[in-house]
Amino acid sequence: MSNRLNFLVAAAIGGSVFAMHFGGSCMLWPVTWGQQSGTDVFTAYLGILISAIIFPWLAYLAVAREGTLYKIAGRSFNRSLALIFGGLTVIVLGPLFAIPRMSAASWDAICQILGLQSAPFAAVLIFTLAYYAAVYWFLFQRSRVIDKIARYLLPVLILTVVAVVTRSLISPLAEPVSRVYAAHPFSYGFLNGYQTMDLPAALMFATLVIAGLSESHGLHGKALNHYLIITAGIGFILLAGSHFTQMLVGASTGELFTDISYARLYAAIILELWGSVGGVIFNIALLFAALTSAVGLAGGTAAYFEEATAGKLPYRAFALAVLALSALVSLVGLEEIIRLTAPILDMVYPPSIVLVLFIAFVPALRGARSGAAVAAFLWGLLEGFCGYTAIIGAGFDFCSLRSFLPGGEAGFGWLLMALAGALIGHFWEKQKLESAV
Repeated sequence: MSNRLNFLVAAAIGGSVFAMHFGGSCMLWPVTWGQQSGTDVFTAYLGILISAIIFPWLAYLAVAREGTLYKIAGRSFNRSLALIFGGLTVIVLGPLFAIPRMSAASWDAICQILGLQSAPFAAVLIFTLAYYAAVYWFLFQRSRVIDKIARYLLPVLILTVVAVVTRSLISPLAEPVSRVYAAHPFSYGFLNGYQTMDLPAALMFATLVIAGLSESHGLHGKALNHYLIITAGIGFILLAGSHFTQMLVGASTGELFTDISYARLYAAIILELWGSVGGVIFNIALLFAALTSAVGLAGGTAAYFEEATAGKLPYRAFALAVLALSALVSLVGLEEIIRLTAPILDMVYPPSIVLVLFIAFVPALRGARSGAAVAAFLWGLLEGFCGYTAIIGAGFDFCSLRSFLPGGEAGFGWLLMALAGALIGHFWEKQKLESAV
């Protein structure tokens, strides 16, 4: 096969990248960001552009340079830490948190479409089995995941965004008002973009994009890495446009709907613009968006564990296991699982950012990268420990000391730790090299 990719094919794969990241949260959150930012929507968007668009795209660049999440972790930590970090990342972003959350969002959408106020457990069980069977159909052939998303799911998402944005901007519901928060709009945008978790998700999705490019389109070596970066860029250009225009939609609500946010706000806007038909359209779109992210996360988790076990268990076996666990979690109490797994997200996000930024900008500083990543991960473990002690109601004085570090109250206390770790790691590596001479 040729080592070149047709533009339309590249655009379709880029659209799949957009769709996987668009998911349930990135479909719903930007409207609320815009509503809360009001006349400062443009400044807030700049913060979101950096943390929710550029940073996740850099994750694809990191994968193109260093390989998959498994390889990146193995080259940055010792084997034990690499397995802990990688395993926690994919398990929490996969079957213990995000995938069940997507199925719950899909069930809510079905209930809204059918007008159900409550449903017997049997109905929930049947839906859950059907939902995860559909997810498995999309991902059982790893090389075909990206193409299937582009063919069956992407058109619905694109049409929904275009319809909502066009109607709202042509006939705005109200005039934008002043922002409702005290923080600087750029800081507000950066923090909210950071909380989308798209950067660690990108490290998982990249594996599926690589499989599609190599196994379905015959790309290898430099051409594969080149088109991984290009197609991810296309996806994030679409996502940047979606975020921006939907923030404008939110800003155009003015003083309407000030007491609601996220899914309820999005639904209220569509109902105002399109009536009851709009409600059906919204819930169908939410169903497709949640399904798309679930497919990407489940496929990325299965691919990670196949690689971590050196292929001793195949991708499909892990895919089935991931979906079975996700289904079980979604049936036994999603809210409690989310509460119990949220501290783990605080553990894995800081080292993910550190690894991506070092590989993207200073790939030669391997000692500094390892030191910074280990320090950020240790800080994340402290955050996780403090999170769990808060859940059980046990307080420790040293947990309150986190707020005294620069950025600690906003969740960025790990930055100073990572900087210190980078300096230690750099000089440690330098000392080792000098001793070896």
